[in-house]
Amino acid sequence: MLDMTTPSEEENQYHKISPPIASTSRSPEAAPPPRVKRAQVARACQRCRRLQKACSDTRPCQRCARAGLADECGGLPVRARAASQILPQTLGFTEGRIHGVEYPLGFTPSPPFINLDLPTSPQAFTSFSRESFERKANLLPPGVVDYCSARFFERLAPTIPILTPGYVADLKVRAAVESEAYCVLLGLCAMVTLQVEDPLGNFFGPFVAAENNSAYGWLLLEEALAAHRYLTRRSNPSLDSALLVFFIYACHASLFHHSQAFFFLREAATIFLLIKPEPMDELSRSLAERLFWVLLISERSHAIRYRRPITLQVTTNGFGAAPLDDNDPLHAGFRCLAALFRALDTTFIALLNQETVARTLPPDSLDEVEIAINTALNHSCASDLLPTQKANLRVTQLWLRVVLWQLRLRLGHLSEHSTQNSRTYHYPLEVAKDVALSTRDLPIQSIQVHGVGITEKLFDIFCAVVNVIARVPVQMTKTVAEDDLKYLRRLILQLPGGTTVYDALLLKHIQQTLPNMADMLEV
Repeated sequence: MLDMTTPSEEENQYHKISPPIASTSRSPEAAPPPRVKRAQVARACQRCRRLQKACSDTRPCQRCARAGLADECGGLPVRARAASQILPQTLGFTEGRIHGVEYPLGFTPSPPFINLDLPTSPQAFTSFSRESFERKANLLPPGVVDYCSARFFERLAPTIPILTPGYVADLKVRAAVESEAYCVLLGLCAMVTLQVEDPLGNFFGPFVAAENNSAYGWLLLEEALAAHRYLTRRSNPSLDSALLVFFIYACHASLFHHSQAFFFLREAATIFLLIKPEPMDELSRSLAERLFWVLLISERSHAIRYRRPITLQVTTNGFGAAPLDDNDPLHAGFRCLAALFRALDTTFIALLNQETVARTLPPDSLDEVEIAINTALNHSCASDLLPTQKANLRVTQLWLRVVLWQLRLRLGHLSEHSTQNSRTYHYPLEVAKDVALSTRDLPIQSIQVHGVGITEKLFDIFCAVVNVIARVPVQMTKTVAEDDLKYLRRLILQLPGGTTVYDALLLKHIQQTLPNMADMLEV
């Protein structure tokens, strides 16, 4: 890796102590001596990479040796390779001898597991490129693929039905010779491990030498990122290319890497724009149609939460022009989810992000969007929905109602004398009560499986309720509102990121807005 960081400490010291050259010692025409370029290494050691500091070719490197941390200087020294030593590549993988031992095509020996000091914050996460991609032996055993695919269809497929058992079986067959198919399985297992499994559990212990599920998920994600950087970019990408990037996006989203998640979500949308549906078989075309809606929902949900633009439209490449015609009862919730976001087009997102020219909008300008949100769940019978689908649909619908209410508040369309509750100032209090009624009887696992996204939606609803109680004289009794807030806080504490991120933000918002209520909301 070319280390493009700041100059080394030695250089900084040199420039600090070097005395200036007297003006009389050079002619007026003489140019200043050129600055000596710092030597760059092809691959830094593990510690220098983590610190993003200059490294050297020797192991232990000079920086680690000076710090007395020679034992922590991981990574092999870089050796120059002659052109004759570079082996031809077949099917995207490298074969050859390592330390005098021959290994089969597509595999390299797997080192024993080492505690990698995994980063715990988005700022700490860094991904590093490779000159080539080589599969790590035993990193993705068949048992892991079978388990993760089964968990996907059990927990995630009702919400993101972008794979079928037949397509996964085909991926397993093609993975032996196709790098892209192997990478899709890698991304699938990384997403399931990071989003579905208990981070501190060790279910994969019998299969791989990983400290816990979280550490193994990180290893899979890093391998998927290395594969993604190595795979050839094509002008007519395949469905597998879009699936891989989507899985990487889902991994970053579950790890709170919001910037990285948006980057890969945008890349997945861009890849999808280049997909040509004509040469696809019937199964691939059906999965591509579902992936289109998953990407559209993810992009628009991300755009609302973080004020981002959108690129996918319902006429992209011929996908989404007609409502989903999949009559499978298992996909009833997915059809409702697509209906929730279908009306949130570019015009609505631009208005929400304040990108349009300032002008007065009539109070009924958002009525069509409101009707679409309120009737989206009418596309299926409640008995057809699984608990995971009910949790995601109901929370998302109520969250969008609050988003629409906040936009109307900004546009001056609210009035306490309105005959429609959604146009009154106290409307978020009713939304909070609906959240409690809709989720109280659902298994907590059916809510947790949706990751940090559903936590953020509940957090937004909580903050809106606090703001209303603080600023609006409401008819609803204060005790009822406090009970709903307590329930929301208890629920958030059980969800991904609740205890580590969002509860502290909730308490901070309460202290700033309703300091007298802080003690009443203790759980």
